Amino acid sequence: MHIVRLKISGFRGVRSADITLGRHTVLVGPNNSGKTTAIEALALLFGRDRLVRRLTEHDFHGSTPDETARILCIATVTGFAPNDPHHHSSWFSPERAVEKWFDPNAKTLSAAPDAQHTDLAVQIGFAARFDLDELEAETIRFFVDDEATLGDPFAEDAHLRTIYTKALQELGFFLVPASRTWDRWISFSSELFRRVVATRGDMPAQAVRAERQRLWTPPEGARLEDQPGLSEIVTAANDELRTLMASAPKLQLRLTATDSDSVLESVVPHFVQGAGPTLPSQRQGTGLVSLQSLLLLMQFGKARAETGQSFVLAVEEPELHIQPSQQKRLVNRLNALCDQTIVTTHSPIVAAMFPAPDTLFIETREGVLNAKPLMDPVPAQPTNHQQHLLYAWRQKLVAALMHECVLIPEGVSDVAWLEALQTALELHQGWQGAGDGAPLLSTFVGVVPTIDAKIADTFALVSAVHTRPCILVDGDNEGRGYFDAVKASNPPPRCVVFWPQGWAMEHVVSWIAGADEAAMLAALGTALGQAFADHQALTTHLLTQKSYAPTHESAAVILMANAACRARAAQLLNAVCAVLRDPANANTPLFTRIPADSTAATHVFRFAPP
Repeated sequence: MHIVRLKISGFRGVRSADITLGRHTVLVGPNNSGKTTAIEALALLFGRDRLVRRLTEHDFHGSTPDETARILCIATVTGFAPNDPHHHSSWFSPERAVEKWFDPNAKTLSAAPDAQHTDLAVQIGFAARFDLDELEAETIRFFVDDEATLGDPFAEDAHLRTIYTKALQELGFFLVPASRTWDRWISFSSELFRRVVATRGDMPAQAVRAERQRLWTPPEGARLEDQPGLSEIVTAANDELRTLMASAPKLQLRLTATDSDSVLESVVPHFVQGAGPTLPSQRQGTGLVSLQSLLLLMQFGKARAETGQSFVLAVEEPELHIQPSQQKRLVNRLNALCDQTIVTTHSPIVAAMFPAPDTLFIETREGVLNAKPLMDPVPAQPTNHQQHLLYAWRQKLVAALMHECVLIPEGVSDVAWLEALQTALELHQGWQGAGDGAPLLSTFVGVVPTIDAKIADTFALVSAVHTRPCILVDGDNEGRGYFDAVKASNPPPRCVVFWPQGWAMEHVVSWIAGADEAAMLAALGTALGQAFADHQALTTHLLTQKSYAPTHESAAVILMANAACRARAAQLLNAVCAVLRDPANANTPLFTRIPADSTAATHVFRFAPP
């Protein structure tokens, strides 16, 4: 079984959301975009009661719930085998769920099967309200008969059928949160570990009873209460106790509580390497400790697979503490073994491992969460440009889309120069604040590479996912043509930046060098192996090196080592960042608004160096 659709309303920062989930889905986006909210909504719907934390006022949208405020989550589950409700009595019956039928292409539901609606499905709801008198949240989980007529689940006339834990266990949902206490996962204090042990048989009762007995009756000479330094204290306490109680029990000291649960709870994972000492997990590297718990998850999934049960795994940031090669192997293994995986990540490496239709970019604006696939469907015969973006450059594309704004320059050379200048500039940061010229571009703006000046094609792909795409073009006729090709798009670019008439990115680099021209011409001439008589000669040389990365990196390092050039570059890059982030209100002397080209939706600027 697997979850194909999730709807959320009134939960945390999300006023409404409608997310379509594939068999293996990755959720990406900036911080506070709603990724964790979506994952925890699934936990509210499918998590075991002891794994779902208590809700507070801050879990309700707006944080000040009144008597009418509701959290409502509805999930659609399909993948029943066989595809017949009569074989799933724990789900479908007059006292339980109403059978529905799912169209895997249109992602819609029908009350009866037809040529399109072929997959048996069920809808499960979770609702919460906040009791203002008791100061706590009341929650219910239930089968959803008709989403359109559901109304208030807490209304007196609401007739809801409660979903039983047994049915949820058949789905086998488990959440690995980002905030995890890894060192306790392989222990009986872990719900997951207990469930894995239960699937393999039973508790190690004999060993626990033996250990309990050993703790009860330690051998003579090994009892703590008989040891020097402790015996006098214990004896004195017993003497005092006898004076107060006629039948006073005798105080003894034990290493831990000696009931069976306490013995189990005392189990702590240890590791030994070779003939070295046995060390507890909290003394191990975080990578090892992280892997131990994820490997345990695989054991749990294996146990369920052996009994024909499904296993749905939601993992927040699987890349935590794990090196890139292990990340790839681990995620691929989880995807291979689980019936469904739902992953959140900030790692372009992890995100790039999922197909484009299953890579969902999450963004929440004014309470509305949008989840847009990178591309769905992917063309059967993608263009050369699409192949570069979706395959060769997928990590770069995903990384760029995680930013507040996305910039699409005219060519690969522009991307290389911007990245090289920004990196070299950041390596000279001081303790000054952001308002004192610290570089901001890489923090707020992601740069998407293009080939063959396919700005319009790149813009079409990016704008389908991201709400703030912008373009950067040269100050020539071709640049004007690229602008003309995208300005009528729906939606159009929020911001367009032109270099000055006749300028390309290489002219801008020469302008930066002009902050200390004599010194920079000499230094760059030495580094690049060619003498430059003036800035024009430098520009001409750079134009011949558009695709030569060492030139970009070497020149950027030399330029940013000079204080005057560094100040000029910071001023430029921060000005670009300002116009891209807030083009309607941008106010910088380096960029002039072009009223003839600007509209209410698109703001057009030209670089105007002093």
